[in-house]
Amino acid sequence: MSNRRIQMDRFLHGRNHHQRRTNRNRPAPRSFRQNSGDDSGYHKVDLHSLALHRAKNRIKEELRDAKADRRRGVKFIHGFHGGTAIRDWMRGISLEQFMESASISGKIWFKEEGTTCVALSYN
Repeated sequence: MSNRRIQMDRFLHGRNHHQRRTNRNRPAPRSFRQNSGDDSGYHKVDLHSLALHRAKNRIKEELRDAKADRRRGVKFIHGFHGGTAIRDWMRGISLEQFMESASISGKIWFKEEGTTCVALSYN
């Protein structure tokens, strides 16, 4: 009983709780897509003021509109100082899966930390 009072943190959380990593299940961003294009003429979309759920919906909507309008590409400005959830979602596999399911062919790349570009290609 005395061990619980003295070592309460160890009792509540286990022995190795301080060694856990926060990004255990998140895939690492792929660096091979870096610096691979020119973003001039891309449609710019600012996502700074949006939460992750709303940003996902906006990104999907903008990509569908860009495909319908046959735009060259879309540049998403998400920032990286206030949090990286939007950036991680876009640069992970989730956006690629959406594009594949929506029959949108293109390439995801980034030149800066705060932006991610999608270059659309048409057959």
